[in-house]
Amino acid sequence: SDKEGQPKLLRLRVEPGGCDGFSYKWYICDPSEIDADEDRIFTHNGSACVVDEMSLDLVKGATIDFVTELIGSEFKVTNNPNAAVKCSCGSSFAPAM
Repeated sequence: SDKEGQPKLLRLRVEPGGCDGFSYKWYICDPSEIDADEDRIFTHNGSACVVDEMSLDLVKGATIDFVTELIGSEFKVTNNPNAAVKCSCGSSFAPAM
């Protein structure tokens, strides 16, 4: 939370780049940075994630998971029905056409 008690939000963006054409990028944002016309907020079990409309087209139906592995912990997009191919680390993908 910030100084004013407003909780920070997790933001997922899909950006050009990575091994397969598009990469999942994670950011922490303030509620004041949310654009009511361009962003969607998804909540589950008290957690919230912000996704912009353009990224939403590429992740609609996917699962966001918090994964703990031997080398660390991170948020990951899993089971993305819009990805035809994904890199071995799972951080980038090629969209299904």
